[in-house]
Amino acid sequence: MRKITKAILTVTILATPLAADPVRGLFASLNLGLRFTPQNHDYTNPNGAVGKETKLNTSTSFGLSLGMLNQMEKSKVVVGGEVSVAMNQSSGGTEGKVSITNPYTLGVYGIAGMMMTPKLMFYGKAGYAWTTNQLKYTDLDRGENPSSRTYKKTMGGLSGGGGLNFLVTNKFMVGGEYLYHAPKEITPRKNDSAEGGQKRKFVYHPSVHTVSLKLSMLF
Repeated sequence: MRKITKAILTVTILATPLAADPVRGLFASLNLGLRFTPQNHDYTNPNGAVGKETKLNTSTSFGLSLGMLNQMEKSKVVVGGEVSVAMNQSSGGTEGKVSITNPYTLGVYGIAGMMMTPKLMFYGKAGYAWTTNQLKYTDLDRGENPSSRTYKKTMGGLSGGGGLNFLVTNKFMVGGEYLYHAPKEITPRKNDSAEGGQKRKFVYHPSVHTVSLKLSMLF
């Protein structure tokens, strides 16, 4: 039954007529979304054991994308690329004695998609993204002076996801997208003084999940 269903779906996709006007050209998108960021924060205890703090930080995201799409000649395949920037608004996630915010994200992506119907496109995207981070540590003890410190770090890592676009007209699209970003971990701070034979260090490694509504214009 599964093979029959798959065969029917394949035939339906291939038999669907192409759009009169191919999806081709430069585009600009307005992106409105929600970001869900598990803020993973590890630290070494004086006895050498590793402590962990994880807090889910939810924020709104507002961004712009600029790119290009090119529907292949006599084909339903669409390829392209984009550069996107987002501003993220949140109150920060507090883990133990650190408050974390991630105000900006910049990403570069390649896009590969398929016109499922003359107006509906499914696509996947993959690339690399950078996010800015501010980590504010307060009430530091163990002889730390000053007892409050703020670190600003930029983190980069692989990013990818997928979504769909619906052509309302030949020039205007609406759609939805899911995007995952895995920045490489950083060690923003180490304590000044050692306890138990070592200086306590703090390691930060978030994972970012974003769900967005996209409003796009083709040029």
